[in-house]
Amino acid sequence: MIKNPVLDQLHDHQSIRSFSDRPVTDEEVEAIFSAALAGPNMQNFQPVTFIEITDQDLKRRVTEKVKMKYIENATRYFVVTVDWHKVLLNQDAETRAIMEERIQHYQYLEGGIVSASIALGRAQVAAESLGIGSVTMAGAMGAFELYEKELDLPKYVKPIMGFSLGYPDQKPGIKPKLPLAGSLMKDHYDDDQMKAAIEEYDQTMATYFKGRDIDSNWTKHNASLLTKGAANTALSQYPHDKGLDLK
Repeated sequence: MIKNPVLDQLHDHQSIRSFSDRPVTDEEVEAIFSAALAGPNMQNFQPVTFIEITDQDLKRRVTEKVKMKYIENATRYFVVTVDWHKVLLNQDAETRAIMEERIQHYQYLEGGIVSASIALGRAQVAAESLGIGSVTMAGAMGAFELYEKELDLPKYVKPIMGFSLGYPDQKPGIKPKLPLAGSLMKDHYDDDQMKAAIEEYDQTMATYFKGRDIDSNWTKHNASLLTKGAANTALSQYPHDKGLDLK
């Protein structure tokens, strides 16, 4: 396998959920996000905005809502948003009306999410290059009502993820991923290839979980996550409430 320092760093990724008291400086934050936002995005609309929450009490309330201590205890915590509001600023009224109708279509929500995801991945790599750990959290969206209440979010600005940064106070280990055959195909989707990759990965994950005193594998873990509890239907309505009507 080809190796170099960048590839090694990418393979060595660990999600950090416990942080030391060492501060992450404003200069480091600027370096991380300038690199993150230098990447590709949908037609250079740059429909991504990171909003840092510095109010410790608000971080505590978000943590209470979503049960993720690595929000309250993070050195720096950011809400990752799809932001179509910024492209409307400084437009005349007639042009803005046409643009507003357009961005209500699904392709713009999807494009914003993809753009934000690219930026978020780059932010993690940039942080790790500085020795700073991070964790991304889709579950942080369970506190969307708090974000709406406290962050003065305009219409067309929709949070999609949480992002915690800090110097690591743990080494959780590298979580094994599917063999490449489980995520890379050629010419067509091949169920037989996928099933074989999953069978191999189930054995890998059974060993991984056993080391954590858990009797499971990837297939069982997925079934448990997707059959327990109800989906959050409020999150399905939320894009419409933000003006992204998914036409």
